[in-house]
Amino acid sequence: MDTPELIDMMSNADAPPSEVHDAIKTLLYQKGAEKVDSITPTVAATQFGSQEEPETVDAVETEPQEEE
Repeated sequence: MDTPELIDMMSNADAPPSEVHDAIKTLLYQKGAEKVDSITPTVAATQFGSQEEPETVDAVETEPQEEE
């Protein structure tokens, strides 16, 4: 179900509220799942490492220089 179908269902006086509720819940779950699926590879790469490291600035360790 997509948004226009949901709007049509809501405007229809014959549609029971429980069906409208279920349609809204289904639509929200679908949109949430799409967002989770889109960011999962990025999160997995940063958490578990990958061949392509995200660009980060690492602190470079330097040894103290001796004064002459």
